[in-house]
Amino acid sequence: MKKVVSDAHRRLHLELPSDVTLLDQVVDETEAFIRPYVDDEAAYRIVLLTTEAVTNAIEHGNQTDPDKMVQVDLRVRDRQIDLRVRDEGPGFDPSKLKNPVAPDHVLDEGGRGIFLMHAMADEVYFEDGGRCVRMVFHRTMPGV
Repeated sequence: MKKVVSDAHRRLHLELPSDVTLLDQVVDETEAFIRPYVDDEAAYRIVLLTTEAVTNAIEHGNQTDPDKMVQVDLRVRDRQIDLRVRDEGPGFDPSKLKNPVAPDHVLDEGGRGIFLMHAMADEVYFEDGGRCVRMVFHRTMPGV
């Protein structure tokens, strides 16, 4: 896994092959980077959603192809944190996802991670034909 941290720009960038065994490293790097900037609740949300987005990118986007990479970009700005997770898969149309809490779909596989993203992030966008998810967290951050 390749890691770039820019303290001057308050940015963490990770690049990893599509290998779920690297998720623990992603969690550790994300948590270590974000902790100085947010409270425990915000850190929990950011780490959880980073893990969910990376898992989706590996399993659904890149189909666990180890030759395809996943990129994570986390930036701390004055009043928000931007998280982007990008894969090299074919993309998808998020409007075609079923609501996982609807009675007809509560037992269906899939869709819960994106549902969590919408529930726990302040803003969620799908970019680049569904190959990139961008989440925005509006927070008052200590030391800013």
